Amino acid sequence: MHLIKICKSAKKSAGDLAGLSNSKRNKILEDLSKNLDERKEEIFSSNKRDLNKNKTLSKELKDRLIINDQKLKNIIKSIKNVKKLNDPLSGSEEYIRKDGLKIIKKVTPIGVICAIYESRPNVTIDITSLCIKSGNVAILRGGKESLNTNSILINIIQKTLEQNGVSKNCIQYIKDPNRKYINELLSLDKYIDLVIPRGGKKLVENVSKNAKMRAIFGGIGVCHLYIDEKLDYENVLPIIINAKLQAPSVCNALDTILIHEKQLNNLLPKIISELNKNGVQARLDSKLFKSIKNANSTRLIRKANDEDWGKEFLDLIVSIKSVKSVDDAINHIDEYSFGHTDGIISNINKNINTFVQRVNSSAVTVNASTRFNDGGEIGLGSEIAISTTKVSPRGPLGLEEITTYKWLIKGKGHIRD
Repeated sequence: MHLIKICKSAKKSAGDLAGLSNSKRNKILEDLSKNLDERKEEIFSSNKRDLNKNKTLSKELKDRLIINDQKLKNIIKSIKNVKKLNDPLSGSEEYIRKDGLKIIKKVTPIGVICAIYESRPNVTIDITSLCIKSGNVAILRGGKESLNTNSILINIIQKTLEQNGVSKNCIQYIKDPNRKYINELLSLDKYIDLVIPRGGKKLVENVSKNAKMRAIFGGIGVCHLYIDEKLDYENVLPIIINAKLQAPSVCNALDTILIHEKQLNNLLPKIISELNKNGVQARLDSKLFKSIKNANSTRLIRKANDEDWGKEFLDLIVSIKSVKSVDDAINHIDEYSFGHTDGIISNINKNINTFVQRVNSSAVTVNASTRFNDGGEIGLGSEIAISTTKVSPRGPLGLEEITTYKWLIKGKGHIRD
């Protein structure tokens, strides 16, 4: 594995995409959409090989890995959504000084972006489409589970680039899944401008410790939902079920429900019944566990332990805790949240305002599912990751978040006094 060669060629080709017009970048995206559709049987066949190799994966992880006809249609739709967005490189600010010197703040691509991610092959296309649209080049490293699928996707991407007279080195993939290459990548700051890890705690910690270049963390998604003392009851169960079940194995899926103690008699049994009916295991704090009749008669109701708070389950499991107030809920979130997505269901404006002001996560939901913290859902077309760092950029990383700027100073023989 010649990582330096890969990184050098990426750096060398960085100007290729950056120098293209928006219409040309859009043409590449349009061709990519068509080529994915035309070669879909190859994609399905490669994906089937990955699924056959990974039969021991949980149902939720298999759901992340699989690409079927509907998922491919969604991937193609995502590319088209990115294509429709305004040119991210067209923006600039300028002013002219009294002496005629023109100052321009010009938007530019970041350069070479390295993304390290796990078993979701759709991420390969998401990152590619955003990088092409923004004029960035990419070095991608996916998980071993999706190696065959990613290989055919990369082949289609690179053929599309060459079809448009652009170097295939603008989008490259590291096929060897050996983890030793991650640390080597993280040392190559001479060639890589930005690294984005999308994965579990160990990956994030490794990148944080060893990356010599700037890193943006698509961090751990421990998502909380606080059920307040007064609310619109018809909204509660649909929001909870959507947040937990629409895609259980992704970072913005619900992990912990914090329920006001005034809702225990009326609402809690309905929540647990609905969760259990859909195969979701509820892990209750000791107070709630004692209050639920027949709690010991089903595997879908268990007593929570200390490890069930602040845990990203990525599975059909949710922890539930009783709280006395919105302040109590916020204190729990402050202790256990990783700053991804936390929400409130309430119709008390004072409590909503307190929650929104004090909960400092990348996205805060109000009477809505946590699943909306997603680039496509909030109008970014797609996303490279969801940043949980407190400094900019935060939340879903779309086109604007993967560009930078430079100062252009234009004069007519101007010299400084």
